[in-house]
Amino acid sequence: MNKQIINHLFEFWEQIGKHGNFLTKENGFSFTNPSDNSWPSKIFHFNISELELSELQKKIRLQELPNSLAIHEDNVIKNELVRNGFCPTSQVKAMALDTSEFNFVPIDASEFIRVRSRLEAELFAQVATESFGYPVGPSTIRALINKPSFTLVLGKHENAFPSCGMVYLDKNGVSGIHMIGTNAGYRGLGLGKKMTQFLIDQAIKNQSRKVYLVASQAGERIYTKMGFTTHGVLESYSLPLNL
Repeated sequence: MNKQIINHLFEFWEQIGKHGNFLTKENGFSFTNPSDNSWPSKIFHFNISELELSELQKKIRLQELPNSLAIHEDNVIKNELVRNGFCPTSQVKAMALDTSEFNFVPIDASEFIRVRSRLEAELFAQVATESFGYPVGPSTIRALINKPSFTLVLGKHENAFPSCGMVYLDKNGVSGIHMIGTNAGYRGLGLGKKMTQFLIDQAIKNQSRKVYLVASQAGERIYTKMGFTTHGVLESYSLPLNL
């Protein structure tokens, strides 16, 4: 299950890069590299048997590639990366939900809007940037408007739109929920949980029997209470550049 969840995430990044015109496929890996090192700047679909790590290192040092390489659980790849000077930088949990076992809580749909305009896309990018602490480019979000596999959502609270999230329907009919964020001043109000429930509802409307996501350790506890189960981790590695 770990590899299926991570491959879903890789397909998600790949499609974002394709629609935004910043996806490149090379022998042994793919990468997304939007302007200003904004999200998602990643190397993925990594096949260690098809490339020379020394060449990868060279391109990273020349800033021709993003310095963030994501892999599913594979000890052979991990050991080879570490042996070649790469260091683990982050780890998130790969999680899945069986929608047939989801106890649906009715959500007021009027509290959410689907992103369909340039202005709404820019607002989504702003909320995401503030929520996650890394840049999310408005052009990246605009490129996803009205794409059949993507559902981008803003959450309302009083007179503001302080939360965001999206659903990606992959080629296998599995929905992933991504980019669930809430601005700092609105945390503790349950807006993230409401967004998650609304996105799961959209996944069910997609007729997805499984819903995937990746979560921090803190997020894992929240999603476990909602019925998600953990299936290993996604690990990211980078190359120290100050050596």
